[in-house]
Amino acid sequence: MRRAAAAIFAAAGLAFAPIPAAASDIARMAPMIDVQGIIEGDVTLAGGRIAVEAEIAGDLVATGASIGIGAATAVKRNVFLFGGEIAMAGRYAQRVWAAGGDVVLDIAAGGDVSVAAGRVVVGPNTRIAGKLRVWSPDPPLIHALAEIAGGVVYAPGDMANAVDALLGYVGAILRWGFTLAVWAVALLLAAFAPGFVAACATAIAARTGAVLFWGLCLVFGLPFLILLSAVTLVGLPLAGALILALGFGLGLGYAVAASAVGTGGLALLGRRENPALLWRLTAVVAGLVALAALRHIPVAGTVVLAAAFVFGLGAAAREINRRMR
Repeated sequence: MRRAAAAIFAAAGLAFAPIPAAASDIARMAPMIDVQGIIEGDVTLAGGRIAVEAEIAGDLVATGASIGIGAATAVKRNVFLFGGEIAMAGRYAQRVWAAGGDVVLDIAAGGDVSVAAGRVVVGPNTRIAGKLRVWSPDPPLIHALAEIAGGVVYAPGDMANAVDALLGYVGAILRWGFTLAVWAVALLLAAFAPGFVAACATAIAARTGAVLFWGLCLVFGLPFLILLSAVTLVGLPLAGALILALGFGLGLGYAVAASAVGTGGLALLGRRENPALLWRLTAVVAGLVALAALRHIPVAGTVVLAAAFVFGLGAAAREINRRMR
């Protein structure tokens, strides 16, 4: 467990180290964040004042009291901004979502732009190839020189309804992203770590109590540690690292549970020892499909989902700890 704790603190240190001029994915949580240079992956930010003046190859996601995106910024994928005051310039290749108290746009966007705010201002340099959708109590103030190829769709309403609509988009994207990540992890485990998968499946069947204990400790212990860490500003970096660890752990647990279901199916077919790669991959896919189908059963589906997370995470943690000793 000492090694696991050291790994968590190391991850927290890396996550909040100074941002280099050229980097891959970046995730930061701090009172003041300034991102510059060339970012080769996604950028995820949470803080008080956020300033971005960078070329970003992936998505940009930011939450803060004040968010300023400079004119030199270029984002090649999607943008999601949530803040009190948002001022955006720069170039955006795909879609833009923004929700805030005041939102000022002076951008070039290659896709649709959706804004939910108390006040929306569109500057003279704005060039939007798609539609501009606005949820706001008052119509947006659009400069005469602004160009919006797809037109403006204005929906009067309060911020709560607007934010709910935007969060619906974000929630759908996160759900699909989590599902794809779980499938990828499960297939990679079946292809490159069949011994680990087999050991986890054996532990779930033969050491059910120990696996359940490990799973419950992690599923309930990590959120408790996150709350304790988030109480103070100093603990926020650790809270961010623990949130990432919890998300990764739940995904790994579900993948392990699906792999265990598939391994059980192979045993029923008489292919218990050293099955070929194709059989292993087929079994994992069958396990994932079976769990996905069971999840849609009322009440029982929730129990199956919870059991998959708890037992899968518990088996994985127990096996990792055994191998590290």
